[in-house]
Amino acid sequence: MWLPYLSIVTSFVAAAHGIRAATIPIRDSLDDMMPDISRQGKWASWAAVAAGASVVLQSLDRLWQ
Repeated sequence: MWLPYLSIVTSFVAAAHGIRAATIPIRDSLDDMMPDISRQGKWASWAAVAAGASVVLQSLDRLWQ
């Protein structure tokens, strides 16, 4: 079945987005810091969506077994 492979792919996507969010440099100036935190939050939110999709796919795969 294709669900396990799709959940693996979404897990990798979640990990990649999470690593990208964690590696965004936050600058010292308050004027520069806020856009950096905003960028970091966007990457982290995509990581959370991908992780949630992976969990749903894993659950569906287990349920249908």
